[in-house]
Amino acid sequence: MSFVKDTLTKVKSNVEHFGEKTWHNWGENQSFTPDEIFRPVNLHDLKKIVKKAKENNKKIRCAAAGHSWSSLSVTSGYLVIVTNLNDIEIKYNENLKTWTVTTEAGVYLKDLDKKLRKHDPPLTMDAATVLDTVTTSGIVATGSHGARCANSTIPEKVISFQIVTADGELREFSDEIDPVEMSAARINFGLLGIIYKLTFIVEPMFNTIMKDAFPKISDYWKPENLKNDVLNNESVEIFYWPFNTPGLKEKNDKLWVKTCKRTDLNVTKNQVDEDFKSVFQNLELEFGDRVYEHLAKFPESTPYITYLLFKSGVDHENEQILQAPDAIHYQKGIDHIPCMDLEFAIKIDHDFSNVIDEVNYIVKRIYELAEDKKYPLNLTAEFRINKASKCLLASTYDENPDTYYCLLEILSINGTEGFLEFSSELAERWMKKYNAQPHWGKMWEYVPGIIPYVRKHLGKRLDEFEKVRAKYDPDELFFDNETLRQLFGK
Repeated sequence: MSFVKDTLTKVKSNVEHFGEKTWHNWGENQSFTPDEIFRPVNLHDLKKIVKKAKENNKKIRCAAAGHSWSSLSVTSGYLVIVTNLNDIEIKYNENLKTWTVTTEAGVYLKDLDKKLRKHDPPLTMDAATVLDTVTTSGIVATGSHGARCANSTIPEKVISFQIVTADGELREFSDEIDPVEMSAARINFGLLGIIYKLTFIVEPMFNTIMKDAFPKISDYWKPENLKNDVLNNESVEIFYWPFNTPGLKEKNDKLWVKTCKRTDLNVTKNQVDEDFKSVFQNLELEFGDRVYEHLAKFPESTPYITYLLFKSGVDHENEQILQAPDAIHYQKGIDHIPCMDLEFAIKIDHDFSNVIDEVNYIVKRIYELAEDKKYPLNLTAEFRINKASKCLLASTYDENPDTYYCLLEILSINGTEGFLEFSSELAERWMKKYNAQPHWGKMWEYVPGIIPYVRKHLGKRLDEFEKVRAKYDPDELFFDNETLRQLFGK
């Protein structure tokens, strides 16, 4: 039996790159050719890769599903793709009196949802990204946030990490072991080592009332309305779909307001209905990608196409009761549309008026540019509300955990003329007015002066992170791209 076991281990531990040479991300804005690409399947593989890198004087960066736009994974050395690390273990934590789930680094959210749903009792995360085709390590390492108003970042739900550090050893990080090091680990850019496992707090499955409303901007978009929605719902997402009413009349445009709150009522759709809806949404957006490709080639058609898509596929008042993961991942297939995406976090004024101001500014500028036949925004502008984070590298960091932040995001189809200029204009405005910070996983590196600006904002927190990083990687094994070197002054 031991011979069979050893043989299987050797087969399973084949981490060669199988001829892979070039890697590119989903958004198609990052492409590079590392020396080697590895796809580890277990802890032994991770340690073997670290040992090989040190022996051959190579750097290491990691990637998961490739849904980040920034260059954090870029390397000229070894690229470690963790998506074959996909084990899931659910336990009840007696000390915390709560359920936890431990995932390997490559677990996709869709697979985690299925495992938690089938558990007895059924369990769920209370917040996550809309995309379920991303991995647990990917959303955590980049500081992703979800849309739950009472939450900060998703990494705050992580209570421990197991990371293979530069010495090839597996080390655990948690608040009990060292809270400062855990704060660094929660959003770590892969700079502490290769994440092997991470443990989340989860909770019993719950249902949520999800409402979709489409009020006129002029009727809804007032500070008191937004504040009321935030205080009376678990999550609030607001979308502005450009040119969503006919005749290019800004005053008639609508917002899409999506709210969710918990309920004890039964779901209005069974799982078969939800699965069918997912298939339909995938097909719908696969077709939509063909339409959006037309916009990149013929931008003058933008107002007409976006209006038709809004009316046919979006503008439908709706209220339904769903299980939590179905509400969180309410839109399937959005990864059929590769796009450009910039997102910044601004601290919300006590009366929420600055959020109103910035959305009004986006709408005003869209129409001003349209008068000059310029259409830099053709997907959506999206606005989500979270509370502040205590993670050292969090874009929403604040000492007061009850501080609200708005995550302002704009998206356009790949190849859209003028998007980089328009998004830079918005970023520079938010940086100047609100000391806004970028979402690390989105596009931000092209914004003028962004690196020194971010370094200045992070200040002592960057120094604290660097102390932790240097402790576990003194020879900078995991440092290998220009953005990271500039950000940390290397």
